[in-house]
Amino acid sequence: MSDTPPNMKKLPHLSEDLIWKIMVKADPKTVGQCRTLSKGWNFRLCTNLFVKANYKENKDRSKSVIVGIGYPPGDYNSIWFVRAYLHSGRQVQFNVPMDANQYGLYSVIGSENGIICIKISLGGLNSRLLVWNPVSDKRRYVTDEASKHSAHAVSLYAFGFLEDEIEYRIVHVYKRAFRQRNMSWSLYTSFEREWTHSGMFKSDVQKLGPKYIVHNGIVYWIGWQGANFFEPASIVTFNLRIQMFHEAKIPPDVPSDYNSLTYFNDGVGYISYSNLAFSRQVLVWQMKRNGDHSIHWERMIRVSGLGIPYTPSLFLGNDIITVMECRDGSGSANDAVRTDFLISRLKYMESRREHLVQRTWQEHVNVKTITMHSDGLYMV
Repeated sequence: MSDTPPNMKKLPHLSEDLIWKIMVKADPKTVGQCRTLSKGWNFRLCTNLFVKANYKENKDRSKSVIVGIGYPPGDYNSIWFVRAYLHSGRQVQFNVPMDANQYGLYSVIGSENGIICIKISLGGLNSRLLVWNPVSDKRRYVTDEASKHSAHAVSLYAFGFLEDEIEYRIVHVYKRAFRQRNMSWSLYTSFEREWTHSGMFKSDVQKLGPKYIVHNGIVYWIGWQGANFFEPASIVTFNLRIQMFHEAKIPPDVPSDYNSLTYFNDGVGYISYSNLAFSRQVLVWQMKRNGDHSIHWERMIRVSGLGIPYTPSLFLGNDIITVMECRDGSGSANDAVRTDFLISRLKYMESRREHLVQRTWQEHVNVKTITMHSDGLYMV
């Protein structure tokens, strides 16, 4: 023991307003691990006001992409996941907290406010939805409404929060045959914890999605028609709060060879990409809803000479995040097939591409889902 007595120093007093600002700016994982003897502060860090303020402050810093990988055919069921932060390319583990066994499959339905919704199938028979916060590891299980409509031509989910609320909802849209005009829907709410709402709407499109965007509590899909459903005909929207569908025609000069929705400029964007001979062109349109539920279209970006893959692309500021896959093998039964998977940042303002992540599978696999995710402290 030392004979020198310890020095005592008074620490400066931090006001509660300053502590609040510090905690709001702290990353969600740090806040989630924070423990204090003050019951008042423990309560404050769990309030809806703090949770929303912390997410708003950190959502752009913690943006990551979650890519689902699985075997053919072209469905949306994954076996593995790759998660990488978009600013640095750093890869992190994405371990779903439920083992789907050797015959099971995962399918990411969506992510918003730090909450992820995943469909889990055990052996292809017993399935349910998992609503999960990876930061707090809080989870909730929801019955799989789509299991009642497995043979339907259209059967898909969308997951999102009400605008500026802590309540989330899951909508399931389905119809038995492509030729039918009536589509049915059912709705799950986190407050009621049950599929308690349902309805039907008429649509001129044969097929929806499956890629969708949720913005300000409104779900956006592309409605498809024509041979093999390759013709984008309209934008179908569903208001999660008032539970109403609307349909708006896509202007004839918007669609191209490849069409997809994306988040863009804190709103909803439409990507059209043409690749004819040596001519490549990417167009990005901003979509804004009018008071009469129609959509105003404005062309925002035109990029020539640069290509994107025929998989959903994501916008991060002035960059386009793309996910590509390529295979090496002659195709004979005795040849091993290697699949290379690449996440890239396309800096279209500088006409250059920056690779973030590269992974290799020594077999034939496909990219199944591409999901943007930001950490948060919202409750499930």
